[in-house]
Amino acid sequence: MKNKRIEIRHIMLSALLCVSLALCGCDNNADAGKQDDNTDQTVSSGEKVSAEVSGELLPIGESDTVISGYPVTVNDTEIEKAPQKVICLSSSLTEIICELGHGDSLIGRGSYCDYPEEAALLDDFGKPSAPDIAAVKAAAPDVLITATSVANMDVVSLNNSGIRVVYIPAPRTLDEFGRIYNAVGMIFEGRFEGESKGSAVFSEIRNKLSSSGISLGRFIYVTEGLCIAGGDTFESSVLSLYGTNIAEEASGYSYDKSLLTEDQPDTVIFSDSISLGEITSDSVLGTLDAVSSGKVCKVPNSYFEAPSGRIVGLVGDIPEGVTE
Repeated sequence: MKNKRIEIRHIMLSALLCVSLALCGCDNNADAGKQDDNTDQTVSSGEKVSAEVSGELLPIGESDTVISGYPVTVNDTEIEKAPQKVICLSSSLTEIICELGHGDSLIGRGSYCDYPEEAALLDDFGKPSAPDIAAVKAAAPDVLITATSVANMDVVSLNNSGIRVVYIPAPRTLDEFGRIYNAVGMIFEGRFEGESKGSAVFSEIRNKLSSSGISLGRFIYVTEGLCIAGGDTFESSVLSLYGTNIAEEASGYSYDKSLLTEDQPDTVIFSDSISLGEITSDSVLGTLDAVSSGKVCKVPNSYFEAPSGRIVGLVGDIPEGVTE
């Protein structure tokens, strides 16, 4: 009888030991699961990409994984995969798309898109401010890109037709200009490759602009209507690489040019949308020492109105005789 009791006790102890081991295993597995959730994902190149970064993991073999970079969100619009068919209504964005090597994806353009030549041959879907929405829907692009906002009702209608609308407004600073290259790159190549390519292409543009050796001293930029560009304009951001904008404290094109009689610029840069005659005949601008001494220079307004890689032409358009 005593031996039976000992056997029963041994059986009970064994059962308790098994249960304890099982519970410990569950805790360890749970901890391991938590640890895995917080561990960075490793891509085949050896680079570590945070698990919080958006991008779908796509298996390419038993031991390595690549990140597609999609879906990616560009200015509040989610792009699920690389677009195969794109309509771009903006001339500057069309150029940037081609600069980044994605011109073959374009199936349509806006009325003002005339460069590069192959883009000018694409079907015209209207002005950026009034695109032909019915024609866009009929063409069925994956993405419509524009620098001019599209009416909300049209955006909804296009989305319901499976067309994503990406709004990328014109830049006001050089930094914003660079972010446009990143945004366009991400649309076509995803979060990682796209941003990397966009940054690389823009870095070359900025380096060419910055290393020119141009010195304007204290300058003004005169645009259409003989208005002076203030410090928060894209024109000022670019030209300030070479000097100081006298109107930097002004906003937009509101600078009072009568102030120039007491605070004269060293150099006057003006848009090709106006003539030198308009400058010299103006009651204020025409009396400036810079104008009378020939320290004036005309540059294409398209560099600033529709900026693209062609903006590096600015360096050659400002002759040595104008600079200090």
